[in-house]
Amino acid sequence: MKASASVSLLAVALLAIGGCAKRHPRTATVIEPPQPLSVPAPPPRVILPPQPQEPQEPTEEEPQPTSPARPRPRNQGKPTTDTKTEPPKTEAPQTPAPQTEPPAPEKPSQDLQPADAAGEAAIRQQIDRARQNLKRVNYPGLSQDMKAQYQQADRFLILSEQNLREHNLLFASTLAEKAGQIADVLNRR
Repeated sequence: MKASASVSLLAVALLAIGGCAKRHPRTATVIEPPQPLSVPAPPPRVILPPQPQEPQEPTEEEPQPTSPARPRPRNQGKPTTDTKTEPPKTEAPQTPAPQTEPPAPEKPSQDLQPADAAGEAAIRQQIDRARQNLKRVNYPGLSQDMKAQYQQADRFLILSEQNLREHNLLFASTLAEKAGQIADVLNRR
């Protein structure tokens, strides 16, 4: 009886497997191509011929001192008292006008608020820390690229001290931080 049950179970299994293995005809799927995009025509172009310009009178400009190492000081929210409006010149002067000296730069107020004094002291500590780290670097043992980085950090410290004297605390802090980061990298090498 066991043999007939196992034979019948085997027959049922073969029929089930045979039914699954039967091939089913596949239907072909047709994929239609997408519709082409409608691109608008380009707008019409109007090209004007060049117009002759009237000759302009040469204006004398005072040479401005350029210093790539020193950025211009920011206004720091102080109102400017020097507002000049010059009328347009109609004729070129025959003799050069006497040059006037620029007004003396405004001196920052000596009475700092406690928050400014504390910030200034913190930035001085940051500058001193970066300078000490930079002094520990073995300059002769550096490659040319690393020597350039060393000099850049030194310039950052000089600019930071200068901006600290001008009470531009944010820029002084940023420069001191960058100099400290470069010094740390140079000390690890």
